[in-house]
Amino acid sequence: MCKCSNISREGQKYCAKCHAAYMKEWRKTHKLKGSMRKKQNARAYLHTYIKRGKLQKLPCCICGLTDNLEAHHEDYNKPLEVVWFCRTHHLEYHKNLNA
Repeated sequence: MCKCSNISREGQKYCAKCHAAYMKEWRKTHKLKGSMRKKQNARAYLHTYIKRGKLQKLPCCICGLTDNLEAHHEDYNKPLEVVWFCRTHHLEYHKNLNA
């Protein structure tokens, strides 16, 4: 639950609107450097391809779900090579990766 009483996404502290406002302020004093810039560029590049219809989201590689999909980059130098996960399995993947 977000501080504004809206429901936040699983694994998130804020709702989408509050998160956007927080990040807008945070970015003013925290410029991206090195690997974070590479991550952001890869995400933007992928999003542009999806938006233009040059790439389509695939079902979750674990459960086959086609809603709430997230792209996972193994290598940010290859922005169009992603593994598709539903939100739940993406969180599980990162939990196991960091365990």
